[in-house]
Amino acid sequence: MTRYFFVLGLIFCLVPLRAQQLLTPGPVPVVTCTPPDTEAARTEDARSGRVPRFALPTGQSVSAAEEGVWTALPNGGYVWRVAVTSPGAHSLILLVSDISLDPGAYLLVRDREGRQVESYFPRRDRSGAPLTIGPVAGDRIELEYFHPEAPAALHIDDVYHGFTPDFRALPTPEPSPEQALQSQCLGFGCSLPCQVNVNCLQTPAIQRSRQSVVRILMIFQEGASWCSGALVNNQRQDGIPYILSAFHCQYGYNPNYPFWAYFFRYETQGCPNPVTEPNAFKVTGSQLRAKWSDSDFLLLEITAGLPQVTDLTYAGWNRTDQYKPFPTYFLHHPSADILKVSVDSQAATIWLTQVQWSNGITTPGNHHYRMYFDLGSSEPGSSGGPLFDMNGHIIGQLNGGSATCQSNALWFGRFQRSWNGGGTKETRLRDWLDPDQTGITSLNEMLTEGLTSVRVSGKVLTPTGTPVPGAQIHLSGNSVQTVISDATGHFEFPEVEAGYSYVLTANREGPHAQGISVSDLVLFNKYLVGSSGLPTLYSSIAADVNASGTLSIGDLILIRRILIGDISSFPNVPSWAMFRSGLPVTGAWEINNLLDDLDNVQFIGVKMGDINHSVQP
Repeated sequence: MTRYFFVLGLIFCLVPLRAQQLLTPGPVPVVTCTPPDTEAARTEDARSGRVPRFALPTGQSVSAAEEGVWTALPNGGYVWRVAVTSPGAHSLILLVSDISLDPGAYLLVRDREGRQVESYFPRRDRSGAPLTIGPVAGDRIELEYFHPEAPAALHIDDVYHGFTPDFRALPTPEPSPEQALQSQCLGFGCSLPCQVNVNCLQTPAIQRSRQSVVRILMIFQEGASWCSGALVNNQRQDGIPYILSAFHCQYGYNPNYPFWAYFFRYETQGCPNPVTEPNAFKVTGSQLRAKWSDSDFLLLEITAGLPQVTDLTYAGWNRTDQYKPFPTYFLHHPSADILKVSVDSQAATIWLTQVQWSNGITTPGNHHYRMYFDLGSSEPGSSGGPLFDMNGHIIGQLNGGSATCQSNALWFGRFQRSWNGGGTKETRLRDWLDPDQTGITSLNEMLTEGLTSVRVSGKVLTPTGTPVPGAQIHLSGNSVQTVISDATGHFEFPEVEAGYSYVLTANREGPHAQGISVSDLVLFNKYLVGSSGLPTLYSSIAADVNASGTLSIGDLILIRRILIGDISSFPNVPSWAMFRSGLPVTGAWEINNLLDDLDNVQFIGVKMGDINHSVQP
């Protein structure tokens, strides 16, 4: 034994040793878009009277077959990474038309600061389904796309450049019309101070109705805008996800309905405005069913299915003629902010004369309600929001008008007039909401019960695929749990509350000498003298046992001391280091807005000092 280590010592002395940087996966390739002419768009929107756009297409497409970089992972699978930037953008939206998001694949989205803001872990095959990513704040998005079998399809049709700044920086609490035109803020925290969060009013009807309202991200060939809408019930009560909104929301544009995104339950849990943005349940994909300008209605059907992890309400409706209920309430997303409520204590007024709109449309008399809210108001983004009676029945949707925090006078297209609309299936509601032609004049809401918990499971493996038992996996977020991996490396959290974001980390203890052999010393020595590389990226992590960030003779000496029993543990690193699979190499899985069972979480267990990954834990 003495002679054996003497020979090793001779090997170390025969060659010059030097420090080398840790192996890294390399920089992320960047695709840079040409920013669009935003000032021309502002001027055009103001002149046309259309719903103002907050983002414009850059015309930049991105394909995983041509841009970015694919990396084969040592434990199997392939990761594609790319960054997309549009200089000067306040936000970015990506329209993904083709992606192989079958089970086992995932897509992670990070912002300019490296924060993970969206994640997609499909349980069912989503291959080929449109996907709208964002809006993501800032001028850069980074994608990490993993496929378990081979480099796969991912195609971004276009990158949309968001150009709306925040008018909260203005010196006045409420901007003038001119200031608002130039400085309209759209998104979380952007609504005016007079707007009332929906959970400030605990009226039972309002609390049921709020579960039907959606914030709609509308994608056009010419740009993107925001409106509001509601999930509506039909006579069969068969759960077809129809969304009622406003005709003028898409008027004058070429809508790309498959990329429209719907945000359910985008609201604060209490009455005060929250400090951080709340979760929302987002789905992409829809098709047009009917529309009509005279009562300003738009009916869409969501094609991607509804989120299954939260209670939702299919709103009821009332089409009785000359119906003038009081009080009424209006649910909406002003300035694309979290859900707000406005209330009118007076009877709804049927407006008997025509209305001339700034976009050139004239709506006939008797087709609108005229409302004056005592509580709350409206803003851009409120359009299409539902007006309810106190039975939870929709009686109209917001068309427009004038509104500030001091006064408001608003028109709502009457549901009663939309029922027969323009006389065809494509211009009326009755074919869709009363498909059996029963002639019903009102319909109550339909409540659904979503899942309350989902399962999160996966495996802990070494870089070569050997199972790692005895690892502790920690889940933190809305709940905190810890489980232990079994003999196959499998772990499972059987009940995790759905609809929240979570972080998963792992750790393991064990003898520091486990898995370390003379082969590791030989590999390390060859790497330091430059005669060969290390087997994997994880090998460079295993070799950095002094935690210096570089590989040097100091690491080699520590590994040798562990091997000969001179020391029992590394002074600066644990026995095992745990990383999520994928790139970049980080220690945590972030799961944004957990909506379904998640079965493919994988951790890579790296035994420190075991450069060739020979450990049998």
